[in-house]
Amino acid sequence: MVPSSRPKFKWSMLVIPATIAGLAAILWWMPPAAPVSALLDPVSFALVAGGTLIVAMLRSGPEAFAYSLAALKQRMEPAAERQDRLAAEFTAMAAIARRSGLVALEFHPVEDPFTERCLAHLVDGADEERLTAILDRELMNLDEANTRAIDAWQGVIDLAPAIGLIGTLIGLVGLLGQLNDPHAIAPALAVALLTTLYGAMISNLIGIPILARLRHRVIADFDHKLLIAEGLKALARGEGPRRMRETLMPLAPTTPTLTLVSNSVS
Repeated sequence: MVPSSRPKFKWSMLVIPATIAGLAAILWWMPPAAPVSALLDPVSFALVAGGTLIVAMLRSGPEAFAYSLAALKQRMEPAAERQDRLAAEFTAMAAIARRSGLVALEFHPVEDPFTERCLAHLVDGADEERLTAILDRELMNLDEANTRAIDAWQGVIDLAPAIGLIGTLIGLVGLLGQLNDPHAIAPALAVALLTTLYGAMISNLIGIPILARLRHRVIADFDHKLLIAEGLKALARGEGPRRMRETLMPLAPTTPTLTLVSNSVS
């Protein structure tokens, strides 16, 4: 049976169309007394967004945000292709190690910094026990960095509504000084309430989607690093190419990489 080339449906495909349709519906049903321009106040938005970012950075540190942005910008391959490429890379390294020893991997090109650092220890003579301790420390540091990055965006989600409410309270205090002018009350009240709106928008329309995407990225990356760790441990045990592929892709069918002498004789 020829597999269908029809793309597989994913619910995530509906996120952007649903968001656009929801915003269009809100603008369509908005009463004439409240035009779109009434919702736009760059100064209020800058105060809420800037205040949220400053407090979030004081809470989690700029390093966590820089790490999260780097993780979000990183190109992600499909999980199956990524696993297959990793298995092919470690199978090649296992073949080199079988022929020439682990020292021959010193000049083997490796793109991933995590693999390069841990492979250097293996080439330097670390046994499986020592390598396992190094890998555990590396994975623990990675998990801590992922946790800090996730906590930073969770802080944005939590802080934005609070900063917006603070802006509203400050605006209401200023409003009380204009009670002698009835015509100025309505515009000042509208501006004061916009900060609460902007806080809710930053939290729900920016913070929550970014946090969900970041969680998916760091979980997938951590699982990939776990596979790399298993491959490095297999190298330390001296496993051959076929066994290496079975270790990294246990459900994939494999064929022998060596031909027995008895089978080669006709």
